[in-house]
Amino acid sequence: MKQMLTFFLLSIFGSVSLHGQTPDLVALAKVRTAVLVIHATTSISCGDGSEGTCVRNDSDVITKVKSIVDGTEIWQQFGKAEATKADAIFEFTVTNATTTYARVEFSVRDADSNKILYGEVRSIVLLENDITRIIVHFLKVVEEAKNKPLNTKKH
Repeated sequence: MKQMLTFFLLSIFGSVSLHGQTPDLVALAKVRTAVLVIHATTSISCGDGSEGTCVRNDSDVITKVKSIVDGTEIWQQFGKAEATKADAIFEFTVTNATTTYARVEFSVRDADSNKILYGEVRSIVLLENDITRIIVHFLKVVEEAKNKPLNTKKH
């Protein structure tokens, strides 16, 4: 019973926004172009007799995440751009994708200031599902940002 409760609580907290930061709706409404950056690492045995683990880049996961992202509606909302010309950086960081400790972080950063405009962290159950849901959540926030009336004062 305690394991079920622990798992339930972790699944709830696993999908909260990155660092508890609320999305910057004003800045998100202005984003037109973006660049996609993907990092994926896997823990491996160091092989040198040391305790603990070492980390290696996981190019297979990087390729898979890119394919999943390209299969979503994100590029219908934003134009792809080179890093030096993009309004924002869409960054996925996947850690240990094939283990029970798998995790994915998604952040949207302002390309000029590097300020985080949006973020979400999830434990990975099924990589395709989790990446797709992160993007759906993000696109809902962007839609909200674009539909939010400007704060105008009447004199």
